[in-house]
Amino acid sequence: MKSLAAYQEVKQKITEDLVRGRYPMGQALPAEKDLSKELDVSIGTLRKAVDELVAEGIVVRRQGRGTYVAEHDLKRSLYYFFHVVQHDEEQKVNPRVDLVSLTTAIANKEEASKLQIKEGAAVWRIVNCLYLDNKCIMIDHITLDKKRFKNLTRIEFVNREGSIYQLYQVKYGQTVVRSSERLRAGLAGKQHAEWLGLKPNSPVLMIRRVALGIQDEPLEWRVSTLNTTSHEYFSELVV
Repeated sequence: MKSLAAYQEVKQKITEDLVRGRYPMGQALPAEKDLSKELDVSIGTLRKAVDELVAEGIVVRRQGRGTYVAEHDLKRSLYYFFHVVQHDEEQKVNPRVDLVSLTTAIANKEEASKLQIKEGAAVWRIVNCLYLDNKCIMIDHITLDKKRFKNLTRIEFVNREGSIYQLYQVKYGQTVVRSSERLRAGLAGKQHAEWLGLKPNSPVLMIRRVALGIQDEPLEWRVSTLNTTSHEYFSELVV
């Protein structure tokens, strides 16, 4: 097996510390000279490791202040994970999310595969309506491993401060750092059509997303149905 480069080992050690909660969200990492001394590596090696963590959205650099563990807030979720805009408009609009249902269930084959849990394991199933300009434009069906999100309640979900991902991070120590998505065309069923203000079997966009944590572990499986009559999915690649 190919051995890891020195900076990759440093990145792995910092990641493990993050997972163990040594550096809570929003907290600064130790100064470069202190951390490089602790890990017994050069400043250059440490910076290369931290550069990768920054690129992956796990930590953020703040000019003149240091490097901090990324924390979810509305702005981060909106501009980093939220990808719906009005036609011909570049500016994303602040969303409003209303909970339709939060129930306990057993994982089906697809849910188990996406969350890497056993089929039949206990899961939470959440249905959300997402609004822009007070109009429902997307329906989210979210599945969570109940072991990761013990004691989740409807009241806690509805009364959370900030985004859903912020709730995962603050209450359960589960930090979403990236997502893997697949898009496909679909037709709105009767219930989705009613929520979205469409006729049954109207064309919609299906967005299938796995939200991944610091160690690339799947934290959330989400299937979203988007009304594309006046809104579209937005994605921007930076190279």
